[in-house]
Amino acid sequence: MLKKKKTSVFLSALVLFSAGFVNCAQELPLKELALAKSQVERAERLSAEEYAPEEFNEAKKNLVSANEFAAEEKASESKKSADYAISKAYDALEKTLPKLAAKSREEAVTAIDAADEAYASEYTPEEYKKAVAARDAGETKLAQADASLASYLREDKDETAKELKRTVALQEYEEAHNQFQEASKISSEARKVALEKSGGALVKSADEVDSLLDKAASYSKAGNPAIDEEKARIASAREDIQAGRLKSADEKIKTARLASASLLQESIKDHAKNRNAQAREVVEDANLRFGELNAETYLKSNAKESYASTQENLGASNESLQASGNLLEQDKFEDSIAQSEEAIRLAEISIDQIETLKGKNNVAKTDRNTKTDVETTDGKDSEKASSSQVEELSGGWKRYTVEKSNPADCLWRIADREDIYNDAKLWPRIFEANRKSIRNKNLIYPKQKLNIPPKTGKIGKAPTQ
Repeated sequence: MLKKKKTSVFLSALVLFSAGFVNCAQELPLKELALAKSQVERAERLSAEEYAPEEFNEAKKNLVSANEFAAEEKASESKKSADYAISKAYDALEKTLPKLAAKSREEAVTAIDAADEAYASEYTPEEYKKAVAARDAGETKLAQADASLASYLREDKDETAKELKRTVALQEYEEAHNQFQEASKISSEARKVALEKSGGALVKSADEVDSLLDKAASYSKAGNPAIDEEKARIASAREDIQAGRLKSADEKIKTARLASASLLQESIKDHAKNRNAQAREVVEDANLRFGELNAETYLKSNAKESYASTQENLGASNESLQASGNLLEQDKFEDSIAQSEEAIRLAEISIDQIETLKGKNNVAKTDRNTKTDVETTDGKDSEKASSSQVEELSGGWKRYTVEKSNPADCLWRIADREDIYNDAKLWPRIFEANRKSIRNKNLIYPKQKLNIPPKTGKIGKAPTQ
């Protein structure tokens, strides 16, 4: 860079030096000196020093000599050196411009490709079109220049015509180079704007697909390699976004979006089938237990309202189960899941009510007031015994001993206890921690010991003590 700067300063000084001869020596070759200077400067500007150093340095040296001869008023020698400087400058340009145009073309193609990857065609279409148009114009000029140079090289008779063809070829190469440079500049700006506009939108789109895949994974309890594959695709798209490869990122996100829709549907379908089967199991268990009750005994006692309520809940659970099956056949999977959940909820309530009814002694002989007194007493006794049911373990774990209480113990009721979670919705944590000892989450037995994990965090394994 310093060398080029020095050369420019030197050439500028030459034109000032030669201008001094206008009045004192009209016979001096001022036209040739000016042309020599302009062509050497042109060669320098177009990097001839890099592509044709020998020719460029020869041209520059003869330009200096031409000016020195002019200073000495040696017109003939000055003209000869100026003409030679012009010839060597053209030789340097002939070597330089085809290579320079080829290089700038490659840079333009790379810049346009980068803009395309940044989706400039989508987010800055006008600028992107201008860049492509400039590149195409450069391609046209480059083809013309190659043809003109070939014609110049074939010319061997008319020296004037030959020199003219070379001049035209060099001009066309320079115009092609300029067009390619313009294409690179516009492409870079278009890419920058496209990245600013589209990056956030693609991140949002990736987040949406990730959410769909997470939902599909939540339904697919056993795991699904296809879901993992699409999650990896989205992760790759995010890397592309960071690297500015927005077009590639967009294609990956669109592919994953299509796949996620079918994966979610498939996962929901499988979950709906499984949940319907679970609901059927719980409802059938409730029906069986209810069938064991002696209806006459309860209907003639003050427990008839409890019996009627149990019967109503059980009927509603059977209706929800039937609706779940119908919706499953109609491929309305989420609605089917909702009905299965309702069937399970009502059936579990019914089971609790049935166990409560079974636990009452002498139902037919006990009036409502006596029943209230007994329940209050039972509640106090149960509260007194509650501390013995819960054993503190290390790491925030507890051990709970199931008892035949009134109402009957069940996982959600245990979770709802103040000394456990105080939140019935957390019963699945207890179920997960005791999968080896609980085959059916609706069936636990007196004296059964359950490990209670901490309220939050990864469940892990229960401590031995």
